[in-house]
Amino acid sequence: MDNLVEQVVKRQKNSKYYINIVLIILAAIMIPVSLIVLALTLKQAYIIYIALFSGLFCIYFAWLFITGLSIEYEYATLGGTFRVDKIIAKRNRKNVLKLDIKLIDDIFKYSDEEMGKRKFHKVYHVGANDYSQDNYVLTFHSEAKGNCAVVFSPKEKTLNGIRPYLKHEVARKLYLSK
Repeated sequence: MDNLVEQVVKRQKNSKYYINIVLIILAAIMIPVSLIVLALTLKQAYIIYIALFSGLFCIYFAWLFITGLSIEYEYATLGGTFRVDKIIAKRNRKNVLKLDIKLIDDIFKYSDEEMGKRKFHKVYHVGANDYSQDNYVLTFHSEAKGNCAVVFSPKEKTLNGIRPYLKHEVARKLYLSK
């Protein structure tokens, strides 16, 4: 019987997140204010109404964009398949990666020097943060994308869900390194 192992990882907020929020709020304020200034300089009353309606739309879209910055990743292992989904603002779900676990060439703890030794054509950053020592990296080869790496933040339960389907030498190397 196949065991389903799921884990949800919430993306940590960094300085880029807060800068985006500030820029969104500034844009939401500046658009109606500039329309009001335009209405006062042109002395056209109907532009003030347009500014008020655009202000309402700006508030809505600012809320939509700010909540859209909240990102989670879900790792799921079932029947020899490892799947990563991106959950945006708990509204939208997108499949990032679906991989047969038998195709995994290596799994190791993330380190800058280890990543520097290897060359990857595509790197998926699907962890709580991009450059943490708590992250793991799994590597595989895709015919379409070449050598790929997935940087993710699994718990022990997720790693144990992957383990039975790994190649013997990969599983041995992973668990001897702990």
